[in-house]
Amino acid sequence: MIFGNIFAKETEAAYAKPIREAISYCRETDVSKMGESRIELNGEDFIILICDRITEAKEKKLPEVHRKYAELQFMAEGSELMGFYPDKGDNELLMDCLDEKDTIYYKENPNSEEKMLLMTPGTYAVFFPEDVHRPFCQVNEPERVKKVVIKIALDTL
Repeated sequence: MIFGNIFAKETEAAYAKPIREAISYCRETDVSKMGESRIELNGEDFIILICDRITEAKEKKLPEVHRKYAELQFMAEGSELMGFYPDKGDNELLMDCLDEKDTIYYKENPNSEEKMLLMTPGTYAVFFPEDVHRPFCQVNEPERVKKVVIKIALDTL
């Protein structure tokens, strides 16, 4: 997992080119007037999702992982808490949605040692297949957030 801010350019040189391109997209694209949408670039190698949602209590959100894509989540507007923990193989499957949307949902794992990342405007997190994450969790109360989620095909990294 990578956690950063789009204004801290000095670390980008260490990232694979598709991750640098995803960060550049977030830095250069004004999504304030865009609604929920899906944009495919280079076939399905680079999928951009614009998300305009309301955060909810952590208990209403499911831990998830992906297998075909790394996922960069960039906070454009609002704030959320994003749960994160490494997938150590001790998670219990809740739903397998790999065929429909490359997502596995897990049941709550009391041994996960989940950390909550505070996502504020300008921050991003990159999750790989071994990174369990729980997006759209409210900070104090439900809040409207606008995020850019970029799915990067693993075979391009």
